Amino acid sequence: MTLAPAPPGADRRRPQLADFRARCEDVAGVRLDEPGALHDFSVQHPERFWRTCLDWAQLPWSGSADVVLTSGDVQSARFFPDVRLNYAEALLRPLPGAGDGAPAVTAVHADRPAERLTRGQLREQVALAAAALAGIGLTDRDRLVLIAPHGVPAMVVALAAAALGAAVSTAAPDMGALALLGRFEQVEPAVLVLDRTAMGEATVSALLDGLPTVRRLVVLDDLPLPEGDPTVDRLADLTAGAGPSPAWDRRPFDHPLFVMFSSGTTGPPKAMVHGAGGTLLEHVKEHRLHGDLGPADTLYFHTTTAWMMWNWQLSALAVGAHVITYDGPVDGPQTLWELAAGHGVTVFGTSPAYLQLCQDDGYHPAAHLDLSRLRAVLSTGAVLHDWQYDWVAEHVGPVPLQSISGGTDIIGCFVLGSPERPVRRGRCSAPSLGLDVAAVEEDGTEVVGAVGELVCRNPFPSRPVGFLRDPDGSRFHASYFAAHPGMWTHGDLVEFDADGSARLHGRSDGVLNVDGVRIGPSEIYTALRGVPGIADAMAVEQRHPARPGASRIVLLVVLREGVVLDAELARTIRRTLREQASPAHVPALVAAVPELPLTHNGKRSERAARDAVNGDPVANAAALRSPACLQAIRAAVTAGPAATADQDADPLLRAVTGLWSELLGTGEVGPDDDFGDLGGSSRQVLSLLRRVRLDLGADVPVQAFAADPTPRGLAHAITAGTAGDPAPLLRAGSGRPVFLLPDAWGQLNLYAGMVEQLATDRPVRGLRLRLTGPDGAHLPVEEVAAEAAARLREVQPDGPFSLAGYSFGGLVAHAAARALTAEGREVAWLGLLDVRPPRAALSAREVAAQRRAARLRTLLSRRALEAVRRRLRRGSTLAGRPPVGPVDPELAFFTGSEAVGDSYRPGRFDGPVTYFLAEGSQRHVRGTLGAWRRVTPRLRVVDVPGHHGDLDDERIGMLSARHVGVLAARVSATLA
Repeated sequence: MTLAPAPPGADRRRPQLADFRARCEDVAGVRLDEPGALHDFSVQHPERFWRTCLDWAQLPWSGSADVVLTSGDVQSARFFPDVRLNYAEALLRPLPGAGDGAPAVTAVHADRPAERLTRGQLREQVALAAAALAGIGLTDRDRLVLIAPHGVPAMVVALAAAALGAAVSTAAPDMGALALLGRFEQVEPAVLVLDRTAMGEATVSALLDGLPTVRRLVVLDDLPLPEGDPTVDRLADLTAGAGPSPAWDRRPFDHPLFVMFSSGTTGPPKAMVHGAGGTLLEHVKEHRLHGDLGPADTLYFHTTTAWMMWNWQLSALAVGAHVITYDGPVDGPQTLWELAAGHGVTVFGTSPAYLQLCQDDGYHPAAHLDLSRLRAVLSTGAVLHDWQYDWVAEHVGPVPLQSISGGTDIIGCFVLGSPERPVRRGRCSAPSLGLDVAAVEEDGTEVVGAVGELVCRNPFPSRPVGFLRDPDGSRFHASYFAAHPGMWTHGDLVEFDADGSARLHGRSDGVLNVDGVRIGPSEIYTALRGVPGIADAMAVEQRHPARPGASRIVLLVVLREGVVLDAELARTIRRTLREQASPAHVPALVAAVPELPLTHNGKRSERAARDAVNGDPVANAAALRSPACLQAIRAAVTAGPAATADQDADPLLRAVTGLWSELLGTGEVGPDDDFGDLGGSSRQVLSLLRRVRLDLGADVPVQAFAADPTPRGLAHAITAGTAGDPAPLLRAGSGRPVFLLPDAWGQLNLYAGMVEQLATDRPVRGLRLRLTGPDGAHLPVEEVAAEAAARLREVQPDGPFSLAGYSFGGLVAHAAARALTAEGREVAWLGLLDVRPPRAALSAREVAAQRRAARLRTLLSRRALEAVRRRLRRGSTLAGRPPVGPVDPELAFFTGSEAVGDSYRPGRFDGPVTYFLAEGSQRHVRGTLGAWRRVTPRLRVVDVPGHHGDLDDERIGMLSARHVGVLAARVSATLA
């Protein structure tokens, strides 16, 4: 794609912050060029700062700005009570460098060409939509709900409603009816605007039934309209017949603009009303002063209409930026980087989760794309880790990675970037100008260099006007001002350094963060509403009893009278959460308790429950209505589940259930519990079946497990397959077989996806081999390979042979191929699937290169500490010393295979060898492939996506569902 010339000002060298500082220096009469001086001025002299900000921004407004603040009270102060403005006018007016012909928005779609509107064209569409909405009776006293994808129609409708003075509340169409109604029944909208293409008819019906205040339904799609219903219109029809657009009147600074929703950590989401003036002024301040955003910029932030970043990006029109939208799927790590490169994005907004996906997938954007226009990357939505800064610097380019954090509650940021401050790994660069943010202890004392509660100690314009359905303001007060009187308490844990930079440490309230996934407990409670017998529930995070550093979800349930928490009810709870929420919402433990901890004013205390579950002292026990419930919670969590009669009678079933309990970290596993209902992942399935082989001596194919993924089903599969075929048929076919050799645990299950997708008519067989002798010691690779060669000859007496193996299995395959050729038998194809050269085969220089690569890989990994811990375990075990901590049997067996593999000295093999090198292994392996080339002169290297996927690296592997199709295609193409 050919990019248009950069707009005027693209080479802007002096940041807008410098110009604004000069204006503030004129107002203050002092220099403000020392680090932190401008922020100090902004919080010590708020009236002068915010009036200067309003004037400097050159927003269209009328009235008087003489009164900036009505008081100094954080909760009640109002900004600019005599100023009037219109949000839509401010966003769509012509600007220097961004006139009517300048690009306003480019909507990118996955299934059709992009569409671009100039600022003049967007203003015309908004005017038409405003006329249409006014024609059906929308006024400045109404509220409009918009459920649509991130694209031009959503922007047009939102701006049209804002132009008329109606408050707007938005959501994405893929949200379920229950979640949508939980939000919008509070809004009581007069007009409902829907894009039905991504919604089921049942959802549309549920919305209309559940929102009785809706007077008119307006649809954005081309689907058929219900016949004879005068309350349903298509927006295109309304605009075609609309009259002239009504005047876009300016309204008070606090006039409602957006209704936003909290995450709902302790109940239904709170409906927060944000004013037009506060939202606009805060966004323009953040865009221009902290982001240095202007007409020369193209902004893309990956968001949906359900997230406040959609509103934040929309406001970028007010500074003349060109906004990119995208309503398609993220098909892989390349999707958003290709969008950024193809549309000349200068400021790219993303999340730590997406950056981690790119790193885990081994994707290097700068190696594939022209990102020369990109000048900044913004990230929000979760804590941004240190190693992600390194990844961006290495694989995106020398652009600042700015971590920004705030929330829907303030429709903006408390801490974010600065064009004049350096970026420190893992930290937000600066506090937001005008906001007196700090970290405080429980008594409200400020702390620096230590973790505390994030608070704001002064009024700020983007504070919500209030909540809906909160006539006396009591919910508003309890949400933000009760914990620390005179301060806004945000609910985040933060650490500020002396230079003003901040490191976020996650939520301090009830939001759960399990294995990096943030979960709002309200999502769990909503799904559980339909489960009979549950009177109340509370989900809390518990330190994992078996995995140091990890955590798990414990669900405390209060049952209705006469209901008992038996295996069937626990199974129903887990299945409901898996189906209606996600596997991440499934608790590791469900415990019945007589009551939940409540304060004297009836507020639920997740913190007290969390402390009780973890066995920690409960700091607020005296504030609880019934402190005795804490002991009952501790007892319920620590009590082990009673074994069922089936388990008592069947030792095998009891052993299988024990493995499930150990692997999933839950003491509650019944004989008929579904693995998925317990939150088990596909990776954990492989671990479970490895443990079955190691502990119970049975090799259960993953397909057999999938047929009945319960402890009882697995016990049946073990009984049925104890003898086992030494060369099982993995896929039927005709002609010479393709043989796959087992992995480091002696199993074949990790090949299942590849076998299914191989493009060959030949049969595929696996080999079951003994990896250990009678004494339990691992056999040398050569001895395992001798058995493999014998098995091959039994199935296929004559060559040519085709065999392959992954990692350790590749070493055995290589040794078996040599054994076959030594007997005069031909090996036509030997596939080595990311088989790292054994240490015994490396030269001193190669050993040093391998060590450097491994060290760098560990430093870059988010699991660096875990990798060190595991290597310590290995080292102490191999040295004959007691291992550090409990030894995982799966890890211990892998360590034995790794040791014999590293001691293998591969001899010369003159047959054809294809080496499938995982992209994530290139740094580690490229410098040592000479060891394979010395003994396999006909080596051919084929690159495949993904990572190696060993125990220290849980990143997305080459055999994972995401990448196995490519691997299978490339194996098929080379197969002989």
